Amino acid sequence: MSLESKTTSPHMSEPLREQIAKVLSAYLADCNVHSPYNFQLDKAYHDDCFADAKSRGIDIQVVKKHLEIGIAFGDTAYRHIKNYSTRIFIGVWTALLVHIDDFFEEYADGIKEFASRFSRQEPHTVPVLNQMADMSRELNDHWDTISANMILAAMLDYLTATMIENNIEGMEVRSKMAPGFPQFMRTLSGISKGYCVQVFPRDLDMKEWIQAMPDLWHFADFTNDILSFYKEELNGESVNFVSISANAKGVTKVEALKQLADHTAGCYQRCSKLLQSSPEALSAFRDFCVGEIVFHFLSPRYKLHELQL
Repeated sequence: MSLESKTTSPHMSEPLREQIAKVLSAYLADCNVHSPYNFQLDKAYHDDCFADAKSRGIDIQVVKKHLEIGIAFGDTAYRHIKNYSTRIFIGVWTALLVHIDDFFEEYADGIKEFASRFSRQEPHTVPVLNQMADMSRELNDHWDTISANMILAAMLDYLTATMIENNIEGMEVRSKMAPGFPQFMRTLSGISKGYCVQVFPRDLDMKEWIQAMPDLWHFADFTNDILSFYKEELNGESVNFVSISANAKGVTKVEALKQLADHTAGCYQRCSKLLQSSPEALSAFRDFCVGEIVFHFLSPRYKLHELQL
């Protein structure tokens, strides 16, 4: 994947840029990631995901941008999965989720009715929602019953969170009176429960990895928050987990970012120790963690190349 030129974006002071770079550099070291750009995307996997999407009747022209994102995530974070069809499923499934999120306003009515229509096996009002429903019925082809249930529940939570966010737009976030609210929304909307279950091979006994789930959920959610912060700060965005946490704690955004990075690195380190008794689970966990970080660094969207880490 080619990256944007290594010029820096305007609208940020150099001291602030350096402070953010310092936090992210320490975070990478704490998570044992030393060369986030040393990764080659698999063209065959890319092409096979596009072919799978086309075979499902997905409008490639409409979803192309989101397919690129889903495929990159499936390639970086899930390359360790041995079942190739499962990896393709993850790439295309992710693309649909990203597309639905981007087009929420256009699809709002269909999203509100998704769960009820899905449970009654009724057709949806939006083609992409029909395709999402069809893929959701294939979950048991790739994961055991419990894992498939968790993935489906996470997807429904994700769609519900988009509706809540739309309904509360403009609402004053009283973070000091309701300190758990940002985390509540982050957990609901992050769909990490579904993605973390997908990390481990289907034939690996759940006893080998299930206790790692709470910290792995946090790692998956917060790594995105940490690595998205630079881009969001460049864009002047203030409705994000780091900014809301800074306001609630009465600290600077950089300090809130550092606290979140330290907490998330702790999640990584605890999981690493917990999973040492299962080499297969530990290997899958580490491959996913490195892959999620690499995904953010390879994507021009996050502008992390500007920090020259």
